[in-house]
Amino acid sequence: MHCRSLFALTVVLVFCGCAALPLPPTPGDPAAEASYGYHPIDSLPVAVLPANASQERKLAALPDETMRLAIGQFDAKAGITYGPVATGVAGNSYVVVLDYVKFTTKSFGVKRTEAAGKVVARVTAEPSPDLLVPVYIGVGLRLTANVAVREGRVDLGNLFALGVAAQARQISGTLVIQTLGLSGEGVSPLIPMPSEINPTTIQNAILALGTIKAKIYDGRVSVVPRVVGVYNNLGGGQETINGFISTILQSPPVLEVK
Repeated sequence: MHCRSLFALTVVLVFCGCAALPLPPTPGDPAAEASYGYHPIDSLPVAVLPANASQERKLAALPDETMRLAIGQFDAKAGITYGPVATGVAGNSYVVVLDYVKFTTKSFGVKRTEAAGKVVARVTAEPSPDLLVPVYIGVGLRLTANVAVREGRVDLGNLFALGVAAQARQISGTLVIQTLGLSGEGVSPLIPMPSEINPTTIQNAILALGTIKAKIYDGRVSVVPRVVGVYNNLGGGQETINGFISTILQSPPVLEVK
């Protein structure tokens, strides 16, 4: 079903009065548990087989859809750490990423070794790797707000609140609107060029993304699946993610289109 109305994202967290449970043992650095989980990345190449597959068949090979809000905090040593950050405080910088992705999931294997007290992972083609790293392949849309909180506290989970905070000079930053594997005459004219973050640019960006989303099955839209995210199940923060990116660039995953 093709939706032609404005899409919205509502994130609801429900806590049922349960006591906090200890984290299960996870490969990697336990002290960096906040770095585990989904990490949006700039789109990377994918090998599509056969190369001349039609747009319809490419989209059919991407059976899953998601809308996801990811919030990360900048750290001078660890880079960007995505985790359960909800409120921005003065003196810190953050990135807020709103994704719509139509995707499928692949993986690559890694072997783990320990050196100088740190876990080091290397990619392996062996049939029995220590663990598999999920890779998200698909097409979609992304809105990214990079913000520095200048004073007070800011609700990072509300894009319109960010616009209001920017208008009040409580935060400063940039707004980036991009397509992931989607291009063509049905897309390019719709991408706005925001000059700053404010309620109007936020609203225009979400309207534009909603319009482009409705045109994915339009014959005027070129569909080129890309790697749009990875799942960090090793820990280690940005250093681990950079290793994943290097692996993908050296050996792009294959998407077989039936």
